[in-house]
Amino acid sequence: MSDRKPLILVVEDDPSVQNLLKVLLEAEGYEVIHAEDGLEGLVKMELQHPSLVILDLMMPNVTGDRVIDEIRGDVRLNRVPLIVVSGRHDVHESFDDVLGPNNVFAKPLDPAALLERVAELLGEAGYEA
Repeated sequence: MSDRKPLILVVEDDPSVQNLLKVLLEAEGYEVIHAEDGLEGLVKMELQHPSLVILDLMMPNVTGDRVIDEIRGDVRLNRVPLIVVSGRHDVHESFDDVLGPNNVFAKPLDPAALLERVAELLGEAGYEA
């Protein structure tokens, strides 16, 4: 088990959602960093090696769909647990098969369900709850 505090990268362009996720996750003892678009998110993944990524899909510059493709195609990044949060009406249809239905959340978010899944994924990755 790792003694290091889990670092969660939130890739989200909406400041209110960024803030909500930051408050929720920090209250659970996680360290949180954020990126405002997919390109910044990919750079932060490579430089800061987060324990988990929470990713919006509809963002400027590089979309979340493209970020998922980049992550899955990079052996340095493809083992990082990934949760998608999106306001897209087809989010479950589009991503359940790719990420698993438990890793896809539609907005508005259910904070308790999201935090439960974050804890499960980090536990599977070797972090203590």
